[in-house]
Amino acid sequence: MKHIRLFIISLLLASSPLHAQASEAYMGQFLYQYEGGNVYRVTVNDAKSMSWKCIAGSEKGAHGMETPERIKVDENIYFATWREKTGINVTQVIDLKNMKVYSTIIDGKERHVLSGKIVREK
Repeated sequence: MKHIRLFIISLLLASSPLHAQASEAYMGQFLYQYEGGNVYRVTVNDAKSMSWKCIAGSEKGAHGMETPERIKVDENIYFATWREKTGINVTQVIDLKNMKVYSTIIDGKERHVLSGKIVREK
């Protein structure tokens, strides 16, 4: 039920204008370990940018520097969305309460819905 609630929140927020917002809890370096084997190192140093690099799985070596729009949904729960230089659209719910990430990736006509664990590195 919690997954459905977070998904609905992300859909509602996707249709609203967002303003860059991050808090200290969301700053740092994290591993996003998705079901299926892809692992991404995500680094958030400020409220306006983030970097990522796939360190394991089918996309190993892929990386990017993004300027996501973010909003705090609840205490330690964040919604983020961005468009990568390749044209891929990403939306995420980052749940630092339960150390989970829920992502939707849209690449052309393909849509991928993923979930995984978060491990804080720094």
